[in-house]
Amino acid sequence: MARTLSSAGALPSTGSRTVTGNARQFALELDREFAAAMGDVRKAVVRLATQGLAGVQQKSPVDTGQFRSNWLVSIATPDPSVIEGPGAALAQKSAGALASYAAREGFPVIYLQNNLPYATRLEDGYSKQAPNGMVSLTVAELAAMWNGMRV
Repeated sequence: MARTLSSAGALPSTGSRTVTGNARQFALELDREFAAAMGDVRKAVVRLATQGLAGVQQKSPVDTGQFRSNWLVSIATPDPSVIEGPGAALAQKSAGALASYAAREGFPVIYLQNNLPYATRLEDGYSKQAPNGMVSLTVAELAAMWNGMRV
């Protein structure tokens, strides 16, 4: 026996609740899965940024420690900060920026930067301690590590 529409154009009352309930349930389940997936992506983005920061810091040449101490992370906009002399203040600021990433709307850009005037020279191989730079090596390592990796 075929089902027909009622005169109002709606499904017969015997089946409409089931169809509507299943669609609502499916939509809710889809929303939960999407939220969980986005949370996993956020965690992966923060892990990638953390690994990038550690990579450039470890590869940075050390004389006074100022250059290594001036690697910083900022979210959504570049941060022009420079710390005079070595210290942990900037590292704490970067850690705080990464920790706040989960609360941000969307997926803003994460900036990893060193604002000292000689940073580009060091990246270009000026130092015998880091003749191949820091950023380019770290980017290559991260690309190899994350290539094809599933979140």
